[in-house]
Amino acid sequence: MAQTTFSGPVLSQNGAGFLGSIVPGLTGLTPTTVATATTLTYAKNVITVNNFTGAAAQTVTLPKAEAGVIVIHAQSVDTTGGTAKLIFDCAGTDVLATGSVVESRTTNAVSFDTSTAGETRLEYTPANAVTNLFSIGSYIYFSCAQDGIWTVNFKMSMNPASTGVTGTFAFAA
Repeated sequence: MAQTTFSGPVLSQNGAGFLGSIVPGLTGLTPTTVATATTLTYAKNVITVNNFTGAAAQTVTLPKAEAGVIVIHAQSVDTTGGTAKLIFDCAGTDVLATGSVVESRTTNAVSFDTSTAGETRLEYTPANAVTNLFSIGSYIYFSCAQDGIWTVNFKMSMNPASTGVTGTFAFAA
């Protein structure tokens, strides 16, 4: 057996040692554009480009969480149109990984929400203003290393005119 000098954490394909802070790559994923709708179902291994504005609520159902599957929400416009929620909901008995962390702005200051056991939803409530932290160019990454469990990661990309002080993310059951 060969020797190595590598001393960092090792990620396995079955989820043991999987670090939730890893953002999945985009190689091999298919981009597709959708229009905001009351309900949507995202496909696996797809970058879904969505024009959610906050004017109307939208619930997105994730596909079945199977090891190796990636689902990406790419925000295509600014979320300045209202305060209606954008909800990501797990399918069936799937859950969000316990201890997942998402950035939020509940009081015009950086805060974080941490998921607890059994939570199945990630909810975003925008402000009806140009000050949202979640805007055009933001991404939410759902990746599955273990069947039935989604790991959540994000990249916030505020509108250049934004102060990024509003908009609330929270995990829910």
